[in-house]
Amino acid sequence: MGENRIQLNFYDCLHVYYKDSSCQKCVEICPIDNTVVYENDKIKVNPENCISCGACVGVCPTEAFSLRDFSVKELFYKMTQERDCLISCKKNVPCASVFDVQYLISLALKNEDDIVIDLGYCEECQIGHIKEKIKENINEANYFLETLNWPYRVKEENIKYKPQEETKTKERREFLKRFGKTTAGLAFWALMPKVDFETKEDEKEFKNIVQEKILPDKRKVLIEALKEKDIDYSNKEVLVEKISFTSDKWIDNYKCTNCSVCYNVCPTSALRAGEDRLKILFEPSICIKCKICHEVCPEDCLYLAEKLNLKTFLEEVKILAEHVMIACEECLVPFSYKGDTTICPRCRQLEDEIRDLLQLGE
Repeated sequence: MGENRIQLNFYDCLHVYYKDSSCQKCVEICPIDNTVVYENDKIKVNPENCISCGACVGVCPTEAFSLRDFSVKELFYKMTQERDCLISCKKNVPCASVFDVQYLISLALKNEDDIVIDLGYCEECQIGHIKEKIKENINEANYFLETLNWPYRVKEENIKYKPQEETKTKERREFLKRFGKTTAGLAFWALMPKVDFETKEDEKEFKNIVQEKILPDKRKVLIEALKEKDIDYSNKEVLVEKISFTSDKWIDNYKCTNCSVCYNVCPTSALRAGEDRLKILFEPSICIKCKICHEVCPEDCLYLAEKLNLKTFLEEVKILAEHVMIACEECLVPFSYKGDTTICPRCRQLEDEIRDLLQLGE
């Protein structure tokens, strides 16, 4: 087996867009201590500890993680072409946790059949506790499918799938001997070809986060699957708190100063400026619910909505805020006029501070 199968493109990580992002999903799910860590404002991987289960690939909202010699997207399309509905660590994945909720929903839609996840080997697997995350994904996918009134579901079964051909080859035995902490599901990698890999991370430059945005493949796949179906989405709504991969939002227009911070750091351009930068627009279909916009908002005026209409999710670009900009009477710097004063918030704050000092002097 080739070493260092896990690959992290840090330049797609949320911590490039906002170094203090609260997202540490990869760190939280990694089953091996001191493998995926957050240090010095960066997500880092200690490859010598990694067992290539792919759990970090499944949870990363921007697909910054990937596995050499294995593509979730390619497997997804292979399964749809063959109408294959079984996901098993003994058949086609290193671990079922590599499949994101959006891929599970899309598989059920495209295959028009129940999708079965084989959890039969989890009990004997030393990283079997990841089963809880797999079950969370199953429940979330089914909640979404139920909302659509789609007749098919994602199911968990203890099948213990066994390949038709004998897999206990010399290479596999050497793999299991070398990596004692790996178990049945991770033997998947013993059958994969050896590929030399040389990281080029040091050669890359940091992306210009204002100009370069990303949209994960799993979102493109989900949108494609939903649009293929003859479903009236106008009366379908999901609770935002029950879905992990997108959201709906609203802005307190009175508190918003049109500072532009929120949409400049948005990784996908789900938030962006409107005409003449006097509007803030939101496109739910490309929101990944990373919550960076909420974390950076200096006025704390951006909020998650309670529900998301699926027609809005698929088709609409919402206007979250509209602004009229005028020059401040004191400093002449443009600010968002709210109809109550022609002095900008900064000058008003300065006046209040001076007034307080005068009162203290008296």
